[in-house]
Amino acid sequence: MLRSNLFTITGIALLLLCRPAMAAEEYLLAAPETPIELDKIIVTYSRMAQHDYKIAGNVSVIDRAKIEASNARTLPDILKQELGVSIYDNGTVKTSIVDIRGFGDTATRNVLVLVNDRKVNTVDISGPDLTQIPLDSVERIEILRGAGSVLYGDNAVGGVINIITKKGRGDLHGKIGSSYGDYETLKSDLELSGRKHNVGYNFYGQYYNTNGYRDNSEFTAADYNTRMDYKVSEHLGLDLDVGWHTDDYQLPGGLNYTELATLGRRGTANPNDFASSKDRYFKMTFDVSPWPENLDWGHLMTDVSYRNRDTYAWFDFGSSGATATRRNIDTLGITSKYVFNHTVFNREVNFVSGFDYYDSTNDILGSGAGLSASSDNLTISKEELAGFTYAEFELLEHLFLNGGARYHQAYYTFDRRDTLFYDTQDPKVNVYMVGSKYEYAKGSNVHVSAQQTFRFLATDEWYDTFAGLNTNLEQQTGVQYEFGLKHNFNDKAQLTITPYMIDNKNEIFFDPVTVFFGSNRNYDRTRRIGEEIGLRTDIDKFVDVPFVEKMEIFTNYNHQDPRFQDGIFNKKDIPMAPRHQASAGFDTEFLKHYKFSLIGNYVGERFAINDTLNATPPVKQYYTLDAKLGYHVGPWEVFWGVNNFTDVMYNTYVVKSSTSTNKDHFPAPGRNFVAGMNLKF
Repeated sequence: MLRSNLFTITGIALLLLCRPAMAAEEYLLAAPETPIELDKIIVTYSRMAQHDYKIAGNVSVIDRAKIEASNARTLPDILKQELGVSIYDNGTVKTSIVDIRGFGDTATRNVLVLVNDRKVNTVDISGPDLTQIPLDSVERIEILRGAGSVLYGDNAVGGVINIITKKGRGDLHGKIGSSYGDYETLKSDLELSGRKHNVGYNFYGQYYNTNGYRDNSEFTAADYNTRMDYKVSEHLGLDLDVGWHTDDYQLPGGLNYTELATLGRRGTANPNDFASSKDRYFKMTFDVSPWPENLDWGHLMTDVSYRNRDTYAWFDFGSSGATATRRNIDTLGITSKYVFNHTVFNREVNFVSGFDYYDSTNDILGSGAGLSASSDNLTISKEELAGFTYAEFELLEHLFLNGGARYHQAYYTFDRRDTLFYDTQDPKVNVYMVGSKYEYAKGSNVHVSAQQTFRFLATDEWYDTFAGLNTNLEQQTGVQYEFGLKHNFNDKAQLTITPYMIDNKNEIFFDPVTVFFGSNRNYDRTRRIGEEIGLRTDIDKFVDVPFVEKMEIFTNYNHQDPRFQDGIFNKKDIPMAPRHQASAGFDTEFLKHYKFSLIGNYVGERFAINDTLNATPPVKQYYTLDAKLGYHVGPWEVFWGVNNFTDVMYNTYVVKSSTSTNKDHFPAPGRNFVAGMNLKF
């Protein structure tokens, strides 16, 4: 079927001999440790290395310096500071959801997350696990706001996040670190890194444990990952990425109004619920270039990856019994792309073309006791094959046109072992994009684009324990229109303004209103209109402040209007998507040994999950303020931080009952402190 064509293509690709072209992250890691100018950041949004100011889209980069300046302990912590990014969870950091451009409850299926270009979205509704990659092993994070369906395929509707882990450079060096904070939060880690001749290596291990803000919210995780690269010859480069993650975590659940009054914000009505997961993965990259050394006609990169993920969850319903579900997901991925990024006849030409193949199997097995016991016993598999092409060329001086296309086919099989039921589905889609960009000054451009989008159903949208299997659902399609301005003020400040509109058809939502006990269904149309505004300023380039080596300020504001367009929910707000978001902060280095950062976040009102009729009052707006002070001398660094400095009581996640106006609230932590120490050698 799909597999036979795939291996023919792969065989041809791997037979090519080639010289490795420098990947995007290598440009950064090979550079000396000097301040990065606003127009010197390399990103891979278009699946090829480009300067950020040349990107025809709203793309930003969280580099290592920004990660270290923040008080963030996990990936969700650092992402919530970014323009237009919403983070919410239902009790622990393990269940964190990242949302871009107002998708609310379906964000896990509409925002694509990559690690070193490896797709980490699962085929079920659980979405990407943001705890799988420890923050201290990350070199930088690239965030694309808006559609990426042509280049990346399934899930890339609201945005794409690519997490780039560290690679080895320089002589052997390392770090031993430890931190301790409120709620008995302990983190210890060890890192070794370096480069010897043609081999680069980075090894990282971490142990993390917290009792959590609430009762029954303990989270324990252990991680190990390594990344190695080897330049075999002038024609072949290899990159190996391997990781292992395991965790155990408790599930405090939500609190209704009565439970909040009797148990308090830190209490739980679900003292016995828990879950665990194990995640193992590897990815091998072959970077080849078949041309003679005096010719540079691009290069071919092929990734082969495998991931195994085991999860187990137990929910206790008291006198009704308990339910448990075990899932095992295996995913094989093979992606290949040819990249040409050069000047031809004094005109820039950027071209990428390739294919993506994924084969995933989701085994679901239920158990438990009493009336609530799960009888799940099925396997849902999903096989995908896609081809894509994207090109950008300089038509006139500084005026660029771009366009792309993707053909994407999936093949699902549904095997219910308990009923001997077997069925298949084979959705397919063609999507296109077109746009233009004008570079009117150094590091500045205006751009406009239109791009079709799509999303195939997750396995848990086809099937759930209570409603069974529903293969009559349609696949989601849509189109995004975007206009953007990116202006560089002489490398002293950078302003971005990006209005957009997204129209989707057949978007999948859980419908708590028109179906008894609720079920997944297609909504006719949804529309999201918004504006994203960001400003980053390098203050020390404007004013020479004595004893201050660095001072940067950022301000972000995002307005979005996500609504249903037809049916009984016409003109109603999409739940859990705030109309207004803002963040601001600064970080500074002074007196040669000190670092200080202060970051504030504001999230406006939004309706609770399941409140598709907007029938209850919206969830209250909130703001948080985080600060961090660090001191470093020689190989030693100590730091102290405070989160939610003003001790605001808020909920990041609220769910309305499907049968009443009652709501379950998931309280966020109040003011909390953390302190730690690192030894670099």
